[in-house]
Amino acid sequence: MRRTPKSTLKKFMRSRKALAIPVTYLILFASLLAIISITYGFAVARISAKGAALKLSVAKQNMQTLDDAVRSVAWSFGASKTAYMEDCGGVFQTQSSKDLSLTLTDEQTFAYTVLNSSIGKVCYVLEASTESQEGLYVKGDSRAIINQSAYPMTQLYFARGENAQQLTLCYRPMATVLAAGTTDGKPLNFIRVYVISLASSEALTASGSFYVKASALNVTVESQLYNLNSTVSSLALKAVSDGVQTTVWLPIESNAEGAFVNLEILTCHIKIQRVNA
Repeated sequence: MRRTPKSTLKKFMRSRKALAIPVTYLILFASLLAIISITYGFAVARISAKGAALKLSVAKQNMQTLDDAVRSVAWSFGASKTAYMEDCGGVFQTQSSKDLSLTLTDEQTFAYTVLNSSIGKVCYVLEASTESQEGLYVKGDSRAIINQSAYPMTQLYFARGENAQQLTLCYRPMATVLAAGTTDGKPLNFIRVYVISLASSEALTASGSFYVKASALNVTVESQLYNLNSTVSSLALKAVSDGVQTTVWLPIESNAEGAFVNLEILTCHIKIQRVNA
């Protein structure tokens, strides 16, 4: 039987329609797989981000709890308080590598280094997946010294460590000044600098959930009397710590004969150590 061009064309069209059906399903199936894959990846990323944010929140809460413990025992000889550190995925460390240098100067005729020592710090080395917040202060700010009690001595901030981001807790000094009558015809001024040092802490590296105890070991006092022989209205106290320099100006009472300035540095030594529940 001879096929006509018309019948051949009809068969060809039917075969193309038959082929088009599975190809269409294949395209739809591939598209569906792509959508599922993208949606799954997005969901996993969101879950991972939420998990990292939760761990970061726990790390901040842990450090704030420890800060509360330190401040509650500071300046109280023999006092101690325990803090629970919940698992946040990071590694908790005590570090002595935080130095503090203090210089008293009038910016013209003299400059005395009155303190140069390590005051220590503690930190959480955070997981690599944690979003960078380097430079963000949870409490306090970057100033290395303050002269108003309205500002906290606590510094809780994010910094870049050797291999990972760190959440660091340390304390900056606070300076006060008070005029107290006269001595030998000159006004007498008292400058007090309060320092909280964590340098006596136990060498500690810990992860997971654990307890630490903050103990006030003692308070040391260093005192020096300065005899100024000219009129002065203020003195500068310069602090340098972790590469940050801050200057506070303290008002001084004087007369034509000059002034006496008694400088006291009070350091409260706090020990952080791991303990059982």
